[in-house]
Amino acid sequence: MNKNLKIFLRIILIFLIITNCVVIFKFSSEQSEQSDKSSGRIVDTIVENHPKMKKLNQKEKEIKKQEIVFPVRKMAHFSVYTCLGILLFLFMNTYEINNRKKVLISIGLAFIYACSDEIHQLFVGGRSGEFRDVLIDSCGAGFGIFVVWNICEIYKKIKKQNKAIKM
Repeated sequence: MNKNLKIFLRIILIFLIITNCVVIFKFSSEQSEQSDKSSGRIVDTIVENHPKMKKLNQKEKEIKKQEIVFPVRKMAHFSVYTCLGILLFLFMNTYEINNRKKVLISIGLAFIYACSDEIHQLFVGGRSGEFRDVLIDSCGAGFGIFVVWNICEIYKKIKKQNKAIKM
């Protein structure tokens, strides 16, 4: 990859990383009532559109909503940090360092941001900072890194096989 392309990729990835962090910050800045409404809309959509839950009466639907609100909120943490992990690892791939360092730096940066995000929530009305969320966030970032790392490894193997076939 030529130098200009690497610089261009880094700029794009930095922009996407910052955008992802701003989205996380925005969600973390929501007061508890607003955060509950955001999660509630997703939970309502799931319950109202799931084939098995559509048939339930209103009381049963409310019970189901209460059952799934926690996993939905935690999945949101996992998902947004999966995106962050992917972006961080792609950014690290623009540098000529070994994969172990790329993974450690990417997961370290995601972990630090997750910690800062939970500290930030301590200052938002009705919110709390949870170390459990830092772990969920870090697992999400690790998952994103794992996915990209595996795709890169598969790509390298295919490229190597194609090169061997052409010889």
